[in-house]
Amino acid sequence: MIGMFSHCEKFVSQLDLSNFNTKNVTNMSGIFYDCINLKELNLTNFDTRNVVNMSYMFYDCKRLENLYISTFKTKNLIYAEGIFHGCQKNLIDSNVSIFKKFGYNALIKEYTQENKQ
Repeated sequence: MIGMFSHCEKFVSQLDLSNFNTKNVTNMSGIFYDCINLKELNLTNFDTRNVVNMSYMFYDCKRLENLYISTFKTKNLIYAEGIFHGCQKNLIDSNVSIFKKFGYNALIKEYTQENKQ
């Protein structure tokens, strides 16, 4: 699923993927990277038990106001750098507890050349 919907400028403002089967997915990095027009995203039934990488998942989703991820399981998650970089502060604050083991700064970390290595 790496970058599956990235750069989706033409997406409507709402996207409901609550019935998407993700039980075997291990890498969701950049899946919604730069989806600048997305305002609402429903991922309530995403099975994230096996996911180890969510880095830059919502990177630069600048207009995203409603994100439904309260059911995310992050026990096996290793990478979450920059997951909310460029997002609205209230969106970050309301979802940061799910990723508490990474710390706030890691979740909004800048994406730089050295992070690509």
